Amino acid sequence: MKLKRKSFIIINLTLLISFILFFILLENFGKRYYFYQKNLELNKIENSVKNKNNFDSNSEILIGEIPILKDNFEFNNQLKLSLFKKDSWKYNFWFGSDALKILNETGTITRNFEQKNLKSSFFIRVFKKQDHFVVLCLPLSSIEENLKLMKSFSLYIFFIISIFIWSVYTYYFRKITKYISNIELSLDKISKKDFSKLELIDSNDEFGNISKKLVNVSDKLKEYFELLNNKYESQKYFYNSLAHELKTPITVISGYTYYIKDILQEEDQKYCDFIITECKGMSQLAKKFQFLADNFKNLEFSTFSLDELVKTILEKFQLDFSDKNIDIKFLSKPTEIVGDYNLIKVVIDNLISNSLKFTKDVIDIEIYSDDDTITFSIYNNGENIPLDKITKIWEPFFFIEKNPKVDNWGFGLAIVADIVKRHNGSYKVENKENGVKFKIILPKTLK
Repeated sequence: MKLKRKSFIIINLTLLISFILFFILLENFGKRYYFYQKNLELNKIENSVKNKNNFDSNSEILIGEIPILKDNFEFNNQLKLSLFKKDSWKYNFWFGSDALKILNETGTITRNFEQKNLKSSFFIRVFKKQDHFVVLCLPLSSIEENLKLMKSFSLYIFFIISIFIWSVYTYYFRKITKYISNIELSLDKISKKDFSKLELIDSNDEFGNISKKLVNVSDKLKEYFELLNNKYESQKYFYNSLAHELKTPITVISGYTYYIKDILQEEDQKYCDFIITECKGMSQLAKKFQFLADNFKNLEFSTFSLDELVKTILEKFQLDFSDKNIDIKFLSKPTEIVGDYNLIKVVIDNLISNSLKFTKDVIDIEIYSDDDTITFSIYNNGENIPLDKITKIWEPFFFIEKNPKVDNWGFGLAIVADIVKRHNGSYKVENKENGVKFKIILPKTLK
């Protein structure tokens, strides 16, 4: 739901609930509160009468005196005459025997009597003062009529306030929505690496500050990406040039070495074999430089079966597994992934080749997945990696120690790391009790 619509609903619901709550409170407590205030007013007058103090007599309050009488009829008759004189017959109220009993026991009693024929009511208090009763009568207009009028008036007020709030809301949120749309558009451009000039919000508040910071971030990202592009181009040129520069002398050296080997005595040919072996290693290194140069091209996505790809690569290494008596285990279910098939193939190939170089006799491969990612795990029972070097093995030209028996130029894992990062994945290595486990985690689909 859009912010504008959500805010409109919240504000109007809040206003409506407040209005309903006001009516509920008015209906349940309005009348009680009104009587409470009038009762306080009678208390004040009663205290003044008892203490013989002068008080500001309200013209609405009627005061009378009657003798102490125990007969109900006579009591009520005298009470009416003391307040209304000859017009006492118009008014309808009566203190029953229970009321008189309370009056005799407590010395005071208060009652409200509605006069439906007159559309009014009386708040009457009788209290004892020395040898007589004092009667206070406070005429009240109809409470129900007042409350009804108040409800009707409140309804009009509600509609007027609603229109006012809606007008203010429309004006203000039109500006807020414009600001948010501006920020959303800016973020969308930045996410697409479009660093063209962003539109600044002309506002001296948080929106203006956010807009200025977005422009600042956009400018810095633009500089950073330009730097990265220049760096990538330089690296691409360097790797490409280096690969070509290595190929020619390696071919020449290898060719002459084969020729020299043919004319040497058999016992001296072993020196040529050493040179030829090193030339092959250098040739492989040149191919890896060429691959790094080509790796800067755009990814070519497709959907393919990762488990089938692993099976294909394992078949290529079957002779190596047999020669070294390696126990190879592969556990997986049919698993599809979206990515660059050729680059993922290089990743799997390099990880298996790396394990083949360092394992004693066991390689375990497993593929498993969750809702969003697929994990390729490969374990070998070789020596643990020193903890001070475990994070450096992914860097180019790094190797733990040079082993003449192992063709290791420190590029395989660096290439793996680069390809995995380009697929928005992650990689890690863990030392186990009897070996080392490598993991790459790739998203099922690229976003």
